Amino acid sequence: MGELEPRKRSKKAVVPRRIPSEVVPIPLDEAPGFVREALRGTSLMDPFAQLASGWVLFEPHLRFVPVDETHTRIEFDAVGRARGVDTMLYTRRLGEIDRFFVALQDELDRRERTRRPGNASSGEITGSGD
Repeated sequence: MGELEPRKRSKKAVVPRRIPSEVVPIPLDEAPGFVREALRGTSLMDPFAQLASGWVLFEPHLRFVPVDETHTRIEFDAVGRARGVDTMLYTRRLGEIDRFFVALQDELDRRERTRRPGNASSGEITGSGD
């Protein structure tokens, strides 16, 4: 019966912090420039928007980890600058982290669109034409 009973964990046990990350097809040496391009013009870089969203209460931590020669893992986390900020503004923190990764994906999509010479949105008609 011991195996079926739920295990109790210590009240002081702490769950390890999960650092959000994404692997992008960018070499390690180009990754910082890629992030700067991705965040340019977003509210994450606007001081007034940062103040309104409470982002000024967080300290961003950004780390680049090479996966291979052509891919880099970008890890991003925001830690509260004051005691209790992580708890009080938890949903704001998650929202800002999500917005960071959406900005990265938007930049990847923009680069893919400009790299392809004949994309479908340009109105180009493909087919035999018979």
